[in-house]
Amino acid sequence: MPAPRRSRAAMSADTTERLIAAARRQFAEKGFAAVVMDDLCAEVDLTRGALHHHFGGKAGLFGAVVQDLLEEINQALDARYDTHADPWEGYIDTCLHYYDLLHDPALRRILLQDAPAVLGPRLREMEEASYIGPMAQGLVELQDAGRLRAFDAVAMAHLINGAMGDSGMWVIAQDDPQVAAERLKTALRCLLEGLQM
Repeated sequence: MPAPRRSRAAMSADTTERLIAAARRQFAEKGFAAVVMDDLCAEVDLTRGALHHHFGGKAGLFGAVVQDLLEEINQALDARYDTHADPWEGYIDTCLHYYDLLHDPALRRILLQDAPAVLGPRLREMEEASYIGPMAQGLVELQDAGRLRAFDAVAMAHLINGAMGDSGMWVIAQDDPQVAAERLKTALRCLLEGLQM
C-alpha cells in the first residue's frame, strides 16, 4: 500500500522549518553578511526559488529566524515565571533570567549584533509584540494588585527593555560575560525593587 501523500501545507511547513533551522545555524556562526544564500539552499537541498517563495529573500529569512528566536526566548521566560508563586518575584526573576540566555551564541550574534542593522525599525515592532507589550501588561497587573507604585506601565516597559537590551550588549562585549551578567542582575534588581509601593 503506498504511503499517504503529504499535504501542500505540510510540505510548505517542512520547507520553512528546514530553511529557518539552517539559516539560524549559519547566521549564528558567520553573521548575516557572510551567509551565502546559494550555500544555504544547497545545505538543505532546496532551490533559491523555494527560499524566495517562502521568505522573499535573505532579509526575509533573517526576520523569520529572529521571530523564531523571540518566540523561543518568550517560552523560556514564561517557563521561568511559572516556577514562582509570587508574581512580583516571578517578574523580577524573568527579567534577570534574560542575562542567562545571553550564553546562547545564536541569541548574541543574531539578536543583539545583526538584527538592529538588518531589520531596522521592523525589529522594534517585533520587540513590541514579543517583549514590551507583555512586560507592560505584567506591570499593570502588579499595579492593580497594589504591589507597585503608580506610573505609566508602557513607558516603564520601554525603559526596562531598553536598559536590558543595552546592558546585554555590554555583557557580550566583556572578557568574562558571565561575571558581567551577574553584576547586571544585581543592579537591575535594585532598579526594579524601586518600583514597589
